[in-house]
Amino acid sequence: MRRSALAWIFPILAAAPPARAQLQGKIDDTDPDGRRSIRGGPVEVQPNESPELNEMRRFEERAFPRPGVPVTMPPRSDSEGAAPGEPLPDQAFLRSLKPPDLPVRWDIRVLRYLQFYKSDPKGRAIMTSWLRKQGRWRALMDDALRRHDLPRDLIFVSMIESGYEPTDLSRVGASGLWQFMDAGGRIYGLEHNYWVDERRHPERSTEAAMIYLGDLQVRFGHWHMALAAFNAGYGAVLRAMQKYNTNDYWELCKHESGLPWETCNYVSKAIATAIVGENRAAFGYDDPSHDEPVWSYDRARVPGGTPLGAVAHACGQPDAVLAALNPELRRGRVPPGREWELRIPRGTLDKFAQSFAATRKEWDHYDTRLLKFGERLEDVARSLRVSVKELKRINGVTDSTELRGGTEILVPREKGKSSEADLPPEDDLPALVAVPERTFSYPDRKRVFYRTRDGDTPESIAEFFGVTKRDLATWNHLDLETNLASKMVLQLFVARDADLSGALMVPEEKVKVVTVGSDEFLALSEAKRGRKRSTYVCRTGDTLLKVGRRFGLTPGDLARINQFSYASELRPGQQIVVYVPVTPQAKKEAQGRLRQAARLAAKFAPARKRAGSASSHRR
Repeated sequence: MRRSALAWIFPILAAAPPARAQLQGKIDDTDPDGRRSIRGGPVEVQPNESPELNEMRRFEERAFPRPGVPVTMPPRSDSEGAAPGEPLPDQAFLRSLKPPDLPVRWDIRVLRYLQFYKSDPKGRAIMTSWLRKQGRWRALMDDALRRHDLPRDLIFVSMIESGYEPTDLSRVGASGLWQFMDAGGRIYGLEHNYWVDERRHPERSTEAAMIYLGDLQVRFGHWHMALAAFNAGYGAVLRAMQKYNTNDYWELCKHESGLPWETCNYVSKAIATAIVGENRAAFGYDDPSHDEPVWSYDRARVPGGTPLGAVAHACGQPDAVLAALNPELRRGRVPPGREWELRIPRGTLDKFAQSFAATRKEWDHYDTRLLKFGERLEDVARSLRVSVKELKRINGVTDSTELRGGTEILVPREKGKSSEADLPPEDDLPALVAVPERTFSYPDRKRVFYRTRDGDTPESIAEFFGVTKRDLATWNHLDLETNLASKMVLQLFVARDADLSGALMVPEEKVKVVTVGSDEFLALSEAKRGRKRSTYVCRTGDTLLKVGRRFGLTPGDLARINQFSYASELRPGQQIVVYVPVTPQAKKEAQGRLRQAARLAAKFAPARKRAGSASSHRR
C-alpha cells in the first residue's frame, strides 16, 4: 500500500539512480537473524513513516539548511521544490487569508511552507493526501478538542506529526497519530508492552494528546512555545530558556544550541499547515473529496489470546479490516490473560455473536504462562515439551529479546506432543561458575545464582534483585561499560527474605563455584569439553605444527592456549599447556566428578547458611 502510494504521489522518486539502487540492494541483503545473533538484541527500530513525511523532510533539508551547511541548490524547478530566495506569497494574498485559531507570525519559514503547499507539485501532492486522510479522523479529533476547550486547528499537529497514520513509527521510536515517545506515552496513561501499544490507539492517544497539549500550554502560556515543547520535550525547551534568558520561541531559534533544527521548523510548519487548512480554496484545495471516517465500529468482548483472524472470520470480514480497526494490537491477537473489548465493523455484531462461539473451538486451545525474569522460550519449550518454533508462531515472536520477565505468553494446552528432536538440547552438567578470588560475607544475605539471557544488562539484573550495579560487578568481575553475554552464571548476594519466585534461578546443586583462572577451574572447564589439560615439555626440533599434530590441535589452538604469537618458536625444555582429547569413558568419568563436586557443595550449603554467612570461598 505504501509503496504504490509513493509511486503515485511522487513519480520522480520511482526511478532511483543506479548507484543508489545498488547501494540500497546491499543494505537490504543483510540477514536480520544473523545480525540479531551478532548484536545480541534487536537490529534497530525500523521506521514506518509515510512517503509524505519522508518527502517533507527532504523539502526542509533544502529549504532550511542547518547552520553551517552551504546552500548549493540549483534554481527552483517543478521537481526540486521551494528554494531560499524564490518569490514568496505577497502581502495582499496573505491579508486575504482567514487566520487559524493558533497565533500566527509571518516568519520566513512560515512563508516558505506556504509557498511549498501552494506552488510546488510535491508540496501540493503532500497536502492533497493529508487533507484527504484527515476525513478519517476529523470527527474524533474535533470532538476531543472541543471537550478539552483547545484550539480546533491543533488537528493539524497530528497532520504534520504522522500524516494521520496511526501505525506511523518515526526514526527515533515515536509512534501513533500524535507521535508519542514511549516515556511520554506512559506518563499520559498509554500502555505499551509486548502485546499492546496504545500510542497507536486513535481514541486513547488522542485523549492523551489533548491532556498533554493542555499541560504544555499551562506551563508555557503561549502556543508557539507549547508546540515547540510538544516536539522537542518540555525539558529541552526549559533548558534553552534558562540558557539564553528568554521566553521568546523565535529568539531561541536564532541561537546556537538554542532549540533543535527540527523544532525551529516545527512551529512554522504547524502554523502554515493550519493556514492552508483554513483557506483551502485560496490555495487551490477546493476539491471536497476526503476519506470516509474509519472510526465507525461496534464493540465485542473477547477472551484473552483471541486471534484477530478468528474474529474477522466470525464477522465475515478480511483480516486487514480487523487489524485497521485495532491498530494498538501488535501481534495479531488480543493480549492473553484478560478479556478485551475489540472494535469490529459496524453492523457485524449480530453475525459475530452467532458465529464466534462455533469457531472458537478451532483456536481456543492455549493456556497463558507468565515468563519469569531470565526465562527464555527455550526454557518454556523444554518444560512443556513443545517446540520453540511453535511458541514463536502462536506468540508472534520475531525477536525473542522482546520477551522479558513479567510478559504473559500463550502455550499449547495439550502438552507432550513434540518429539525429542524438536526440543532444545539440555546440558545436565553443573554450571561452572568462575568467581573472583576473594570471600564475600554478608550475615543478612544469601547467595544465589542467575543465568543471563539475551537482552540482559547489569542495570536490569541489579534492579530486579535489589542490589547495586557496583556490587554486581565486584561479585562477578564485570565491566559495567561492556554488554553481557547470554548464559553467563552470575553470583548475587540478596536479602535473606528476597522473593525470587518471579525469576528463573540456577539451583545450587547445579552449580560448581571455582576461582577464576585456578588450576581447578581450568581442569574442570576442559573436562566438560572432553579434554584433559596437561603440560608438555618441548623437545629439540618441536614446532607449534608438530606439537599440535601430536595432540590433535592446530598451531592456532596452541598459540591461543598459551597466549603466543602464531610465529613463536619453541625452545627445548620449554613447558607449554596442551588440551588432550580423552576417551568417551574418561570424559564420562570426568563429568561425573564434576556432578559429584556440585552435589557436595550443595549438601554443605545449609550448614554455611546456619552459620549466618553467605559467602563465596576460595577454591
